[in-house]
Amino acid sequence: MGKDTEGSEPNIHDPYAYHRPHFIRWKGSVIKKVLPSTMVITIVAIIVTVVHLNTPIKMGIQQSFITVLSFVVGLLLTYRTNTAYDRYWEGRKLWSTITVAIRSLTRNIWINIKQVDTNSRDIVEKVSAINLLSAFAFATKHYLREDPPSEYIDLKRFISNIKSDLPGFEPIEEQDLRDNIKKYGPSFINRLKKSHLTPAPENYNLPLTITLYLGAYLEDKVRQKKIDVPTNNVMHASLNSLVDSLTSLERILRTPIPLAYSIHLIQTVWIYCLSLPFQLVVRFEYATIPIVFLASLVLIGIEQIGSEIENPFGHDANDLKLDDFCKLIELELDTIISNPRQSVNDLVYTEKNRPFGPNGISASDARKLSTEDVRTRLSYTSELEIQIPSIPSNQ
Repeated sequence: MGKDTEGSEPNIHDPYAYHRPHFIRWKGSVIKKVLPSTMVITIVAIIVTVVHLNTPIKMGIQQSFITVLSFVVGLLLTYRTNTAYDRYWEGRKLWSTITVAIRSLTRNIWINIKQVDTNSRDIVEKVSAINLLSAFAFATKHYLREDPPSEYIDLKRFISNIKSDLPGFEPIEEQDLRDNIKKYGPSFINRLKKSHLTPAPENYNLPLTITLYLGAYLEDKVRQKKIDVPTNNVMHASLNSLVDSLTSLERILRTPIPLAYSIHLIQTVWIYCLSLPFQLVVRFEYATIPIVFLASLVLIGIEQIGSEIENPFGHDANDLKLDDFCKLIELELDTIISNPRQSVNDLVYTEKNRPFGPNGISASDARKLSTEDVRTRLSYTSELEIQIPSIPSNQ
């Protein structure tokens, strides 16, 4: 029986994982993040209730304040949640667009670029280009998460063969060296001078650089006349789609919800929650304490959910599963390049392919027939299917 891990989706090998009631689930919720704030507000509610009911000091106020403030809080939370979810969903759609473009480029590279079967160079070049497509997915993931180069372990095998004078595109080991210099100080300076490194900008745009290599590969194949014009147009359109999606993902990452709005929202929620015990204690007495606890748990939880999914590319439990998306792309592309190119003979001219029905002749025998014989057999098969009598129902 599979089990959940902290901050992860249920185990896909566990048949009951997706049927557990959400009501009893702890992992993946925001409760543990909002409990400290909720407990602070609940303590205030306990103090207000005890003082009001056991001392001459009466701390109750008119409940009309709840009506006014609850309307404002509801509008603010609704806007925050909808805006955050729109960003989350747009990020998911853009990643789907990247997946479509990668699959399209892979298919065209593997099938439509002309290849000499006896020339291993063509295969090696195709595999290298397809590996760069996998690299684009992993590089985009790290770029959106603003990970340091030391965490690019899953990307290393795809780009270790690339040589470039562009800043930041040196091997992973050299990027690790730069990080060590920043971390440990001048003791690494001599090694830095020997390696002739050039400073790279923070969060270097590696995915964009990968598209430059892919564009160079396509241009080389056009020059060798191994790509026809329609295929070249389709492949460049897919490459442009990768760059366009990357830029749109950057827009989500670099343009958060305005800070002033977020601050004002959380302040309003806190004012509302802290005012609840003063307004409820007169009517509900000690029941005010659990009511305030539940109300603040819900309201602060909604605000926390919006804050968590505002940037859907991180490592939070409710962020997009970029690791899974990248692994799926890697698995698909590795499966494609580990098998020979599909041919018409593999698809059509096999003994098991019987185009005229399960009792007809095979496609291998059918190619010996004339065109008229093939049309006759197709017509006969169609008429036979139409004339099959229906089974009468029991009266």
